[in-house]
Order: sequence, then structure tokens, then C-alpha cells
Amino acid sequence: MPWASLVSKTRTTAHRLLGGVSVTAGAVSGTGQLDVNSELLMSGQIVSVDYALSCATALFGLLQYDDLITVEGGTYRVQHEPLRIGDGADCIVPLSKVDTPVGATITTLDSLLLTTLDGRYLVTL
Repeated sequence: MPWASLVSKTRTTAHRLLGGVSVTAGAVSGTGQLDVNSELLMSGQIVSVDYALSCATALFGLLQYDDLITVEGGTYRVQHEPLRIGDGADCIVPLSKVDTPVGATITTLDSLLLTTLDGRYLVTL
């Protein structure tokens, strides 16, 4: 087995064992780890981000600002180009969750009415 294939299989197994999630960006699919409310060191400053995806640079290292990706079925927007870590084989991608599109239906399991902070109904059943 070629060295690159062995490294790729090892990384995929590690992400899966450490709570990895499915990641899709365009035609590329793989696994990664999604952290919520993370802090990253960017340009010498600590920056707080909503979500940080740790993944293989070979798969997701070419993502750019404002790209949309799917992580475990949810849609996220790339907030900064991937930050390489360690030897550069892995990277961290700062993300933000894309809001539910206008007109989308949200259904709760117990048929609750969802409302906004100002009292408007989000869903009527």
C-alpha cells in the first residue's frame, strides 16, 4: 500500500474514532471533527469562532472565504481560509452556521409552535 494511502486511511480512522463527522464540499467528501465555540490563534490574535472544523488539508485545504460546505447534514459557510496545523497535513477551517432559508418549514417532534424573540410564529401547525 502506498504511503499516502496509508496516511489517508489512518487519518480517516482517527477522525471517526474521535467523534468524526461527515464533511462534503462540492464533489469532495471526507471526515473531520467539528468543534463548537472555539478560539483560534489568527495573525497573532485570539479569535473566537462559532464552529471550527479540523480536517485533512489534502481534502479541504483549498476552501475559500464564503464557500458553503455540508457538515453532518448541516450547511456551513467558510469564514477564513483553512489554517494549517502541525506538519500541514491537517487544517482547521473556521465556519459559521447558515441560517434556515426563508420559507423553510421547521417541525418539532412534539408539535410545538416555534416563535422568534419578538413573538412572531416561525411555524404554524
